[in-house]
Amino acid sequence: MKQSIVLILILVCFGLSALAQNAGKMKNYSQQYCTSNETPLQLVAGDTLVVACDTMFLINKIRYEFYKKIHQATLENNSNSCTSLLLAFENRLKDHEASYSQILANSKRSEQISLDIIANTKKSLENTQQSLLANQHSLDEAMVKLERANELIRKEKWNATGQKALTGIAGIGVGILIGVLVTN
Repeated sequence: MKQSIVLILILVCFGLSALAQNAGKMKNYSQQYCTSNETPLQLVAGDTLVVACDTMFLINKIRYEFYKKIHQATLENNSNSCTSLLLAFENRLKDHEASYSQILANSKRSEQISLDIIANTKKSLENTQQSLLANQHSLDEAMVKLERANELIRKEKWNATGQKALTGIAGIGVGILIGVLVTN
């Protein structure tokens, strides 16, 4: 009885700890987020983020607000050089995102073409294997027929030679018989 109560308590503890593991939200984002110009992800206490990029920078709320204020001030400032520099940087980010998307699309098309080539090659190989098997079967049948033909030729040679020998022996026997009859 004590053992079953202890076992139940242990199972309850394990179950509760497993539930506690999933208490926060899992934050997911697409692969394009790694090179995009999208707004930053907001994470709160207990959230889990799985990083799919090769590098990702995570900043706290205070630093984010600071960068946001600097960005806004730069845009509002009448300084053409800062504004043009910031806009050029944002345009560069957009260009990089477009280039990445195009490279990704080209890569997917190339992958599909490669998969099609592999499928066609595999089908061609299967057809070649079937053709080779049919040729091997025909060759085996031809070999069997040749062996039968050789056997028949050997039998015919033996029959022809045997018939000549028997005719010769019969001729000698008849000759001896006639000679014996004539001499008597």
